[in-house]
Amino acid sequence: MRKAGLTLFIFAKLGSYPQFFNFEQHHYLGSQTMRDHRPQTTGDLLEQTGLNNIQQRAIALSQLNTAVKQHINCAEHCRVSNYRQGILIVETESAAWSMRLNYERHTLMMKLRETLLPKLQDIEIKVNPSLAAVQKQQQEKIPDIIQKPITEVAAQHLLATAATAPEKVKKRLERLALLAQKQKR
Repeated sequence: MRKAGLTLFIFAKLGSYPQFFNFEQHHYLGSQTMRDHRPQTTGDLLEQTGLNNIQQRAIALSQLNTAVKQHINCAEHCRVSNYRQGILIVETESAAWSMRLNYERHTLMMKLRETLLPKLQDIEIKVNPSLAAVQKQQQEKIPDIIQKPITEVAAQHLLATAATAPEKVKKRLERLALLAQKQKR
């Protein structure tokens, strides 16, 4: 018995036929029902999976965050975390900054209603201590020792001292004196 005939026999005994089987030609149509594996653009993938909505919301919150930071004095110590049902949620790094933001709440609400959020009902302020930790990591470390350039006079003094110094110290002093010549170029 041929493969297609055997398949028809099995399906006839079971009493059901799958949709991917063509009865007129008696062959499997699996290649027509397989997925299309061609490359897709990132935009298409975002639209299909719903990530596009998340991306648009993140962009909107980022723009709202920059707008809020323009209107308040303690901008470095807070951020917008969400906006839903007319309530703007702002996170601060400590209770002290929360109090300062509470003092500015009314003026901030008025400014945001005028420009961006006409349906703004309230601003909810929450303390998020992890915000302080993130900001401390982002700050650049200032070096403790600021290196000043070696002057030509200092290089001459180093060479004079190197003449009477032990061999190990002499080599190091001569290398320091060479720095003055390199900085001059």
